[in-house]
Amino acid sequence: MDFRVSALADVHDHSLAVSGWEQVYRQMTPGRYESRVVQATSSEFHFFREQTNRRVVQAGVSPAGFASLAVPLYAPVVGTFQGQKVDGYALMQLGPGEEFRFYTPEAMHYVGVSLPAETMFELVAVTIGEESARQLRRNVVPFPAEAAKALRLRLAPFLDASERNCAVFADAASNAASVKRFQDEVLSVLLGLLESATGLPSRDVTHATYSDIVKRCERITEDNTQESLTVLDLCRMLRCSRRTLQTSFQRVANVTPVEYLRSIRLNAVHRLLRSTSADELLIGDAAARWGFTHLSYFAREYRDLFGELPSQTVRKS
Repeated sequence: MDFRVSALADVHDHSLAVSGWEQVYRQMTPGRYESRVVQATSSEFHFFREQTNRRVVQAGVSPAGFASLAVPLYAPVVGTFQGQKVDGYALMQLGPGEEFRFYTPEAMHYVGVSLPAETMFELVAVTIGEESARQLRRNVVPFPAEAAKALRLRLAPFLDASERNCAVFADAASNAASVKRFQDEVLSVLLGLLESATGLPSRDVTHATYSDIVKRCERITEDNTQESLTVLDLCRMLRCSRRTLQTSFQRVANVTPVEYLRSIRLNAVHRLLRSTSADELLIGDAAARWGFTHLSYFAREYRDLFGELPSQTVRKS
């Protein structure tokens, strides 16, 4: 995956900096133009984070074959997108090769993703439902301000941490799990916003069904020890919505799916270290057996759960 950060001082340079987009930016308000573009790009996934300090008009054509979603990261937006007024929090969406025009506010900070259109529609249909998949045909989909907390409290800190550790994207082969985690974390937040916009009531099922879903997730995790499975992976494998998966773990174990599955893997590594000597098994090898490929992340999560670093765990003598 190609990871790039660009600080720009010209609106024309900004319009050329975003990979895969045929577009022109025009500055509308006076003053020195300053912007920042962060991109993480592969053949099947394009993430972009843009920040501008002046009112601009963006016009062009979205990437052919890709569906695109964008959302304001920190604050509601007042502007016009595809001829529709945006006043508050909303997902802004474009289909493959769609001509677009966006009149932004004076300052704008937003994030977006582009996925192959078929992948996007299938992902939404499986993880949220057919009703939400139909929402993808709308250019502007407002969502409640309450749901925007996930942007400020979950997505923004995650993106900031990813930028600080951008070396994780340098070698996609050795850090495939970290790259995948980045993709699915971003998508999971955006899909959650799309789900909140539908306003559909949750479908309650029996506690036994919730418990069975959790048990099946555990088995999948144990059968795929070297993969860092994400919530979206589990939704695809179980043909289960994100809402149902989330409710299952909350009702059964009072934790989120991410927290629960991470603890399963961390406990497995902990058992490995306790039952082997340092000569038999290195810490990095034990972590890799359970899908932890980035050792600094692993060490921090291990310490958070067990109150000690992996190197402090008592090994078999």
